[in-house]
Order: sequence, then C-alpha cells, then structure tokens
Amino acid sequence: MNLEKTIRVFGAVVLCSGLIIGKSAAQGSSGVNGEQLYLSRCMSCHQVDGNGISGVFPPLNEIDWVTGDKGRLIRIVLDGAVGEYDIGGMIYTGAMPPWKNFMNDQEVAALLTYIRSAWDNDASRVTEDEVRLVREAGGDRNQAWTAEELADEANQGIPGSLGFLLTPRDSTKSN
Repeated sequence: MNLEKTIRVFGAVVLCSGLIIGKSAAQGSSGVNGEQLYLSRCMSCHQVDGNGISGVFPPLNEIDWVTGDKGRLIRIVLDGAVGEYDIGGMIYTGAMPPWKNFMNDQEVAALLTYIRSAWDNDASRVTEDEVRLVREAGGDRNQAWTAEELADEANQGIPGSLGFLLTPRDSTKSN
C-alpha cells in the first residue's frame, strides 16, 4: 500500500472514530437521538424549553411527573393521558396521545432519557428493557391513563424488575 492510500485509509478511520466518539449526549448508547424525537413529536405542545404552555400543555422541566417514577412516565408515553392532572401546582385537563404504536422501545427509552436529563432535569436514564417490561405489563390496554389510575401503586415502577422494588413511588401524591 502506498503512502497516499495509507493516509486516506487512516484519515477515514480517524473520521469514523471521531463521529462515534463525538456522538451527541442526546443520542445515548442506542444510536437513537432522543432530542430529535422530542423536537419532532413533543416540542409543539411542551415547547423547545420543556416549559409547556401554562394552563394548556404541562411543563416537563423540573416536574416530578418527569423526574420521579420512570414506570409512570413510560405508561403515559405509551398509552397517553387524559383527564385532570395537577402538575406543578396547576391543573391541566385534556389529553396526551398514546405513542406505543408509533415508537418502539428503543425510541421511547431515548426520548425519555433525553427529557429526564434536559433543561434543569437531572434524573436517571430510561432503558429499552424498562420500556419493554412496562409495555408487556400493559398488555392490550387501549385507553389513556387517568391521574387516579397512575396514583395507584400497582401502576407505578417497572414491573418484573428489581427496579420495581427500588423505584421511588410518587411521594408528592400529585395527580
């Protein structure tokens, strides 16, 4: 191999390595970019800064519904939410659409990991396995969750995992 070809091959390897190492934190280990999913599917309601629109679309920034129980948050994204919710001291009514038929477990995990770590949030990541376990436990559910249902301890945490036993429950009892 001549020197010019060696340099080209080495340069390509370095470039590829740089792309892999320089991957956005929003992308996570799965390769799915949670920030891009947020911007394309959630931003129109919850806004680019995650602060929502007061009284219309709830905030996702510094809210226990996001940074607290992962199982509850996964359920909301998979099956949607409907009815009256007290979020950050404000009552929100309306509906959030279900995403389980439009996003796979890897995408939901990347999206929620992004949301739980974006803006002023500093919560643990959501894994594809956690999403899968919640999805499986939900079975054929075809209705959105109400705040009352999500307040039930049976509808919190990650079923079938050790995390289910260790996951902090909704300590605020906010609906």
